Amino acid sequence: MNRDRSPERPPPVRMCVRCEQVTDDPVLVHEVHGASGPGWNVYACRRCAPLFPPPVDVFDLLRGD
Repeated sequence: MNRDRSPERPPPVRMCVRCEQVTDDPVLVHEVHGASGPGWNVYACRRCAPLFPPPVDVFDLLRGD
């Protein structure tokens, strides 16, 4: 018998940054870093995601790679 009473987590729902349609299958296309606080993530739908360049690691930029 399953005694776990925690509710099922809903699927992630995000708005595509390009077409502005809501998707339950979001793709992370960019991370915005905050200088004085937490940053945020930018998502796209599966159809628009290939139109974005690959995410850049901010630490690679700082190292000069």
